[in-house]
Amino acid sequence: MKLITIDIKSDRQTVSEAIAQFLLELESYKKGGYKVMKVIHGYGSHGVGGAIKKELLKKCEELKRRKIIEDYTCCDRWTPKNIVRKIAINYCPDLLADSDLYLLNSGCSIIII
Repeated sequence: MKLITIDIKSDRQTVSEAIAQFLLELESYKKGGYKVMKVIHGYGSHGVGGAIKKELLKKCEELKRRKIIEDYTCCDRWTPKNIVRKIAINYCPDLLADSDLYLLNSGCSIIII
């Protein structure tokens, strides 16, 4: 299945706007039958991305607990031992060609829907 990528940091959104965008797109892609999405949230180099990243990961933990998503991982943890990596690649082999993941980019995360 094709990898879906959303960017919630580029439009200089507030944290709450970025999370709202993520939730809308998550719902849409979940209804569309997608299993994996890559979220570009930034890592804080301009002062905002770090706050978006922190809130996104907190929201993902809540969504996982509520069984709305299966799992998630920040791309800076994309190592061979990461179980989310193994599951995500199984669902979406396109991840094997994504350079952000193998560069351990801390500005994006993978969500298993």
